[in-house]
Amino acid sequence: MQKGKYIVLEGPGGTGKSSQILELSKRFQAAKLPFRIFREPDSQSDLTARAIRQLTQDPHYPMNTRTETLLYNAARSQSLQVIKTSIEEGINCIVDRSFLTTLAIQYYGRGDVDDYQKINQIIDFAVDGMYPDLCIVLDAPTKTLKERLNERDGGERFDHLDLAFLERVRSGYLWEAEQRKYPVVFTINTIEDVANEIWNLVAKTLAIRDTKNENISEPTSIKEIIKEKKEELTEQSNEGELLTKIDGKMKITQEGKAFLDNILTDSSGDVYVFNDKISPITVAAAMARLSRRFDDLRVTLLDEFAGKMGKDNSLLRRIITAYGDDSVQQLAGIHLVVENASNLLTKKLEWGRLAAYLEQSTRYIFYDEKDENGNYRYIVPESLNGDLKAKYISFMDKIFDNYSVIVKKLTDHVRNNSKVPDEERDIAWKGATKAQACDAARNLLPVATLSTVGIYISGQSLESLIYHLWSDELPEANIKGDQILKEARKVIPMFLERADKPERGGAFVAYRAENMKNIKKLAKELLPETFSAGEYREVTLNNYFPKNELDLAADMLYSESDRSLEEIKNIVDELPYDKKIKIFNTYIGERLNRRHRPGRALEKAYYSYDIVCDFGIFRDLQRHRMVSDLDWQTLSPRFGYSVPELIEEAGLVDLFEDCFVLSLSLYSEMLADGKETEAQYATLMGHRMRWKITYNAREAMHFHELRTAPQGHPEYRRIVKIMHDELAKVHPILAESMKFVNKDEDPELTRLAAERYTQFKLKKLNKE
Repeated sequence: MQKGKYIVLEGPGGTGKSSQILELSKRFQAAKLPFRIFREPDSQSDLTARAIRQLTQDPHYPMNTRTETLLYNAARSQSLQVIKTSIEEGINCIVDRSFLTTLAIQYYGRGDVDDYQKINQIIDFAVDGMYPDLCIVLDAPTKTLKERLNERDGGERFDHLDLAFLERVRSGYLWEAEQRKYPVVFTINTIEDVANEIWNLVAKTLAIRDTKNENISEPTSIKEIIKEKKEELTEQSNEGELLTKIDGKMKITQEGKAFLDNILTDSSGDVYVFNDKISPITVAAAMARLSRRFDDLRVTLLDEFAGKMGKDNSLLRRIITAYGDDSVQQLAGIHLVVENASNLLTKKLEWGRLAAYLEQSTRYIFYDEKDENGNYRYIVPESLNGDLKAKYISFMDKIFDNYSVIVKKLTDHVRNNSKVPDEERDIAWKGATKAQACDAARNLLPVATLSTVGIYISGQSLESLIYHLWSDELPEANIKGDQILKEARKVIPMFLERADKPERGGAFVAYRAENMKNIKKLAKELLPETFSAGEYREVTLNNYFPKNELDLAADMLYSESDRSLEEIKNIVDELPYDKKIKIFNTYIGERLNRRHRPGRALEKAYYSYDIVCDFGIFRDLQRHRMVSDLDWQTLSPRFGYSVPELIEEAGLVDLFEDCFVLSLSLYSEMLADGKETEAQYATLMGHRMRWKITYNAREAMHFHELRTAPQGHPEYRRIVKIMHDELAKVHPILAESMKFVNKDEDPELTRLAAERYTQFKLKKLNKE
């Protein structure tokens, strides 16, 4: 049997080895040549090698150069045995890295060990004569390497070192390549051009037969060996194919396994994760086939998708359409960023429950800086013209001017009056005092203030978000809906093909917009506006269920019984009070921290609140996803505002209230001009608003305990405490189970403690 070839791609991180190994594997596959892909020293087939390498790459295990050198070569010794076996079986081995990495990193890069001969002796001992038939060293300028490495998300030990280190490593590779006569391929060109250059070198190596067999003449070209392999595969087996049929069933070949190893975390186990070498759209399309094929999904991947990934969009489109695009849309998501969104728009962007959101904080960032055009960060509605637009800009600038003065004076005031000793006024103290000042000053920021929102969202939820933005009466929302569709179509076009079709998105937008207009008209007819706040309570518990919280005891026993819920309820109703309490307390269990939450029986209980608080508090609390009935009324100054105690202490009340006077004047003029929707931009985050929310008892446990934590904003902590007190009046046992609701800590000290803990974790990571 002709032995396989041992082919290595080497070079510094950032040269594109992974991409080129994938390209090379495609060439082998097209040529019907048997192959396997390895990473050395980290063979997929050797647990010992993999475990050793994971230890060396984990930043939590610091080690010196000698230890690294010995461990890498211990892993190498294991890995090479697997590679050697494969080669003897006639399989070509495409290997990512070799012993050159040890020399480049431990000797040239680190420079801690200056004994070149000793390192080579260790390598020779580990390699034991297993040297590559071909070792190609990939190369690129050091700055290019650094830029590529910075784009990575991984945390391997060498990916984040400095430019000088990379330069030494690169020089080491090039020197060793020159001494050992290894070819060097420059990877600045396109992936395809580099792949062609590599294939030419590989083809020459494949054309060299096993020199130990002196009776076989050497072929003159790669075509001869490919032809021979095709004839051999036809006569003997299906090697080189990704799948083969045995007893009528599809089986994965070694080549198929190698292909899967490149895109999955585990090509043979029961649980596996797709990596970033396969597009999420292809993954979603493959998963869509689950409902129609009995095979292991990996068989489906190899049978229908291998070789077409990224090329056959019509295949993906057919599958997504044929097998229920609404459900398949849930299987692929994107990371979306919306810059320069007003704080009015951010709430609309975050309205959907089935997505994850992050936005810029008003608690840790000063909004006093102007952009390159000399403008503060706020939106100017396109619908404003003439004198109204000029007044809008003038008043907004004055409000931001006041904010800039106040936030700096507050910071100085907090620091000058801090009780923390001078020797303890570290970076954590600075962060805590800055947050305390921002907490009070953010009330002055207009709702027009611009922010950035990061969103991770599925295709289905994204389509829904676009529809809601299009149907909203706020022009800014309509514009952002157009922009989101345009950009998202560049990534997941198949899932958004019908978004703007009249029968799909057009029909939904028309339906929602018409409904909103009609209900608004009806509300104005039946509920005339008062333009005054009247009497109100900050928190009102409007409704709750059940009226007796011990009625949940039957649901708590349900999953561990074989009876119907009605039967269980009849039995539990007859139990004495102490037995019901025992069921309740047993189900809650011993909670050691706020993340310990009991089962879903608590989701049957719910609480509906009507809340009046400032927009800043609403901004923080509305982001909870596991809630129902979340809605809010149009923003206006009618509910007034409050002056934070810190503002009074610092003697800044007049400047503070001046902002609200400006806001009211601007709001009134915009309203008089018929700009009811856009007038909301003129309100400030300190203006109170009315909103409502419903959530179950299990979410209450999370909501109340998280939002009363000491490092939280003092005002939303106060509101949530009131919400919890209202819950406790009707369900005292459940309220008591929420044992991590916080009530009494000093906000200055607890915020400082939180900042110090953050700094402690950062320092620990830096040391590692």
